[in-house]
Amino acid sequence: MARRYASTGDQNAAASATVVTVVSATTIRPRIYEVVFGSAATPADQAFNMDLRRFTAAGTATAITPQGLDPADPAALASAGSNHTVEPTYTAGAILLGFSINQQATFRWVVPPDEGLVCPATAANGIGLEFVVVSGGTALCQSTIQHVE
Repeated sequence: MARRYASTGDQNAAASATVVTVVSATTIRPRIYEVVFGSAATPADQAFNMDLRRFTAAGTATAITPQGLDPADPAALASAGSNHTVEPTYTAGAILLGFSINQQATFRWVVPPDEGLVCPATAANGIGLEFVVVSGGTALCQSTIQHVE
């Protein structure tokens, strides 16, 4: 049975800012099967355009330890990051999922765990959730990405 992990990160809304990333290793191809996104700020009329995109360099971020959904599983081989001070190097045109949402709503995308978005087995490559367009402020947003290994 596949091992399942969750990584949660947050970021103040700003164009071209990354909320959370899943970073691969040479030993594993993590497969993202669920994304949840919402805002922790006081409700306002603010809109976000978001993209889940591939990257070839992870950038500099606060490390997140992916949490096993089964406490008997070993530590994840993939890593995760949030609150980037240097953004990942995104692959031009490699948008895997795009969505628009109002701050007062929550977004959830889920597929069966044996499907989803696959990261390459290449160090420092992976998939990140990035703000594309932000209108109306800089609300604090949070996202959880779940992946299998």
